[in-house]
Amino acid sequence: MTAALATFNQVFRGRRLALLGVGWLIIVAIAVVFAPWLTPYDPLEIDPVARLTAPNAEHWFGTDHFGRDTLARCIYGARMALLIGLGAVVVSLVGGTLIGMLSAYFTRLGHVLMRVVDVAMAFPALLLALVLMTILDRSVTNTIFVIGIVYTTTTARILFGMTLKLKNEVFVDAAVVTGAGHPSVLFKHILPNLISPLLVQATFIFAFAQLQAAALDFLGLGLPPEIPSWGNMLAESRVYVTRASWLLMFPGALIILTVFSMNLVGDALRDAIDPRFKDDIAGV
Repeated sequence: MTAALATFNQVFRGRRLALLGVGWLIIVAIAVVFAPWLTPYDPLEIDPVARLTAPNAEHWFGTDHFGRDTLARCIYGARMALLIGLGAVVVSLVGGTLIGMLSAYFTRLGHVLMRVVDVAMAFPALLLALVLMTILDRSVTNTIFVIGIVYTTTTARILFGMTLKLKNEVFVDAAVVTGAGHPSVLFKHILPNLISPLLVQATFIFAFAQLQAAALDFLGLGLPPEIPSWGNMLAESRVYVTRASWLLMFPGALIILTVFSMNLVGDALRDAIDPRFKDDIAGV
């Protein structure tokens, strides 16, 4: 615990904005865990009598066109934001790490894999996500998979450069001389030295995943419309933007705050990692 606090203090010392970002992310996490106790309303409960009610003492964030409580939908939407963000991080880090490390370590294999990555990176992230989602059905699993695949390419390119640097280090040569096999060199000697930059990459992927998920939902190709998510709330509110502006304001503000907070945390982590890798992830 003491070591963790010392590391936290080292990373966020003098960075008040980053600390505010951490605070907001803690609030989101609390909302995810204690959602049923934070609001008395069911996010799916329809109340035609309370349709498009402005924010008041009973409904703090107002209600939508079906009379559903907007605050409840925002709180439960945080669950989808966290699930999609973490899922996309896992998919992209696992896939990107394997592709990047193998491509850098095995040169011939890298010529093939990295050309495929280059072709995929030639497409804008949102366009690639739209193409994949038109092939697949709208679901939480497919949304996580598609967003994760989109950012696998970026992760692979970054890990490719980092592994190229590490494979020429003395400790790798020493492992090879002592008879370590390729899996041992890759996963016992190189991978542990990539943990810090991978954590930084994870924060940026989480932030970008929120934007991609909201964009897919807004275009009607993300989560099913019955699932409360911030992107679906934005998509539904566009028809009532002049009549009920709160429907757009609250979920939009939550997306902005979450993405901004995660980027602040990522910047703080990036500045604190091994200086050998700062240039590699500077443009993430």
